[in-house]
Amino acid sequence: MLLLTAVLTLAGCTVSPPSANRDADIIVVGDSILAWHRRSGQSIPNIVGQSTDLGISDMAVNGATFLGAQGIPTQYMSGAWDWVIVDGGGNDLHSVCQTPMAQQVIDAIVSDDGTAGAFPTFVSLVANQGAQVIVLGYYPISDQGGPFAHCRSELDELAERQSKMAALNPSVIFVDSGKVIGPGDAAAYAPDLVHPSPRGAALIGQLIATEIRRASRQ
Repeated sequence: MLLLTAVLTLAGCTVSPPSANRDADIIVVGDSILAWHRRSGQSIPNIVGQSTDLGISDMAVNGATFLGAQGIPTQYMSGAWDWVIVDGGGNDLHSVCQTPMAQQVIDAIVSDDGTAGAFPTFVSLVANQGAQVIVLGYYPISDQGGPFAHCRSELDELAERQSKMAALNPSVIFVDSGKVIGPGDAAAYAPDLVHPSPRGAALIGQLIATEIRRASRQ
């Protein structure tokens, strides 16, 4: 499925995360797809917490890349978390899509077979600490286009690799947000055609909550 890379900070919209709440059940790390609507209490993590009655420590940062010295893995703080929710990779790819560098960046994030790269390394680290991991895949690019329209093939490949990675570890679940947001669902997108609207965030948050409840029953 063609999945939209979710992230990219818009000028003037960077929001610093709060300090980690170590009493929470879930820690969230990632980019602006997860951080969007935090101030209004309508972000994806907010909805997950409301839908599951689990405490949330949301550390996601607008504009965060997965790679680099200040990449998404650095948002994580070790703790007795039950769940870790993570997304990322879109901001790494945005500037290199449709260039010779794109494949190198994708490979650095996650290898073709899902076994190597920064994403599998991080997921294995937190899973080995006892947490279950939700890897959130980006939703499709809107039919109206948007800033990531040139990244369709790269984002599709990233999602396929993330799904392979998750399938290799029983503690990891790949959640495809494209299951609840389709490219023709204009009301699910913010006006920038990158981030989710409050409705879109609610749909994704409820999807994640459903996966958490399902896994908890097993």
